[in-house]
Amino acid sequence: MSRRRTATVAATGVVCLTAGALLVGQPAGAAAQPAHHRVLAGWTVGTPVVAKVQGGPWTLAQGDLTAGPSYAGSLPTFTSGGAGTITVGGVTYPNLAVDPAASGAYPAQSGVTGTPGPLTGYCASGGPTPETGAVVRQPAHTTLPMQPYYFPFVTSSDHGRSLTGLFDYRPKDGDEAVVSAVSHDHGRTWKYTGEALEQNQGLCPDGNTNDDGQGHAFTLSVHGHEYLYTLSRPSGDNPGVNLIVHHLTPKGDNPLAGLPSAESVGQGGSTAATAAVSVPAGPGGAGVTVNVGNTANFEQPGHFKVDGHIVDCNDGNATATAFTGCTTRDAGGVQINAGDAVTADSVIPAGADQTSGLVSPDGIISTVPHLAGAPRGSVGVLYTEKIVNYFTPTATTAAVTLPAATLPVGSTSALPLTNGQVTVSLGTAAGIVQVTCTGEDATDLTGCTGGTGAVAKGSDVGAPGAAVAPYATLSKIGEGKNKPKTLFGNNEDYTVVRAAYTTDGLHFTDLGQVNGLNDPTSNSDDTLRWAGSRGTVVKNRDGSLGLFLSGAYASDGDSDAFNQIFYASSRDGIHWSAPQKLIGTDYSFSALHTLDANGGALDISGYYSGRVYDPTVVQNPDGSVTMLFAGYSTPKPLPSVGATYGTDAASPYTVGAAQPAEYRTILTVTLRPKWND
Repeated sequence: MSRRRTATVAATGVVCLTAGALLVGQPAGAAAQPAHHRVLAGWTVGTPVVAKVQGGPWTLAQGDLTAGPSYAGSLPTFTSGGAGTITVGGVTYPNLAVDPAASGAYPAQSGVTGTPGPLTGYCASGGPTPETGAVVRQPAHTTLPMQPYYFPFVTSSDHGRSLTGLFDYRPKDGDEAVVSAVSHDHGRTWKYTGEALEQNQGLCPDGNTNDDGQGHAFTLSVHGHEYLYTLSRPSGDNPGVNLIVHHLTPKGDNPLAGLPSAESVGQGGSTAATAAVSVPAGPGGAGVTVNVGNTANFEQPGHFKVDGHIVDCNDGNATATAFTGCTTRDAGGVQINAGDAVTADSVIPAGADQTSGLVSPDGIISTVPHLAGAPRGSVGVLYTEKIVNYFTPTATTAAVTLPAATLPVGSTSALPLTNGQVTVSLGTAAGIVQVTCTGEDATDLTGCTGGTGAVAKGSDVGAPGAAVAPYATLSKIGEGKNKPKTLFGNNEDYTVVRAAYTTDGLHFTDLGQVNGLNDPTSNSDDTLRWAGSRGTVVKNRDGSLGLFLSGAYASDGDSDAFNQIFYASSRDGIHWSAPQKLIGTDYSFSALHTLDANGGALDISGYYSGRVYDPTVVQNPDGSVTMLFAGYSTPKPLPSVGATYGTDAASPYTVGAAQPAEYRTILTVTLRPKWND
């Protein structure tokens, strides 16, 4: 029997199988292997478990300790009927984070601290909405479900026995930071080791606070230097915007040592106040209106700075010249005078670097050994190009009734004629229709035919390839909007996987789109439309590559690629085999329906029935793979109480008043290869 060597995992996150190790994958079209080489037939997926964490920031499950005992005794898998409850308004809630009510009654709306509610026990005062005081961390000596964490990036330097992870920590409508942790039991339990780059440090939120900080953390080692890459959420996913780069100086178990503990990012806007106003201390109260010259390039809701003071404007009714619902984090309030400078946070923070050469990067997926086209001495990567609202480049400038020979639009620059025509999508009360036009000037499509019904002024014009899933399909999983003007809320982002390489960690050379993983114009449920931005490439003994990544169809309604985790293989990192589904969602929400109807324990599938994405893997000595991934119970992080979802008309799921908030959950699972001998 030949001797086998164990797998090694580089600090960059690439899993490398050394000489004599088991074959992990076989790419499509690969040459036949000798008889003693076993060929991968697929993967056996074990039962996922909810990962737990110790010593970190606030978690969904810790409850409001000022209101009595927490519900934590029934965890890490939620079990109804446990001790530690709160009764408000005749409804008994578990003392942990629960889904919000659309009405604004108990439980609290998203982004509002209070008991009960989605941010239960987030602030020191506790009690009903709104809480006040200092932000609370996870109680000492507790081991709780790893929520709200997602986008894991996990590596190992000892063959999977010990794991080092970076996680996106993101309480919905509250905050965002990068957290590091270590695990010695294959990702089942994690010990917090560090935190950095927090967006809203110390903020007790009220309303829809800006939680868009730095996400999608990834590290890369280039010629002995360690770099951390993050996405600037407020302005990212647009042409010309780069990833933020920090130089890492790890210390002990904390790879984030030396980074700023707080580092907000924004859209880089600047303007001036046009009237004086006294801004009260928050987070409670309605806040005030701050009139300015121009609110362009400010995130709304969001925050800005005046003379070094942070002002949070949490009302979504802002205008082109006014921020609304504004309070300050200063206990004494802030006086704003006419002419005072009002500035948004920078896209790239002071002191940080940025990438160049990547095309609208949403994040680096993985490094790729021996990437075709990458020169010796460079580091090859896969990354995701993402452009928001790419397929709705313009809108109608007047109402029209179809069929109509002319469609007035804001601009035709992104709608060129191909072979003498262009077909666009428009929303009507009856659904989405297609109109084909054979001519155009700068602001009109002409020679148009097709479609019936009224199209309102300001309606999105869907370019060729736009997503056109009907609202009846999207609404079953809580996606979409019943608004013809926005093409019923179809996600019109563009995402593809691209390859690139770097020799210094900052400057990248793009090698173009890779093939085989997704079609960004697909409207079928046979071909993935969206690809994710977190995955892992593994190197196999025969020289082939394997990729674990997530993807989604147009009917899933979101470009975050949350329908399934898949595996694909390649010889060169550019041409990939068709994705093979490993773990998927359950849009019938059967586990949640069963919990609501019968009580008891929530089946583990209920933690990822709505979203399953962000896979990262490490290889174990026995050839198995430990996978960490993120899950949501429903596609939207916090469904409203009373909303009804599900693709099974006979057993719809209605969100109950005491439903625990189960989103941004880290799960771990073991995958074992199946072989064709």
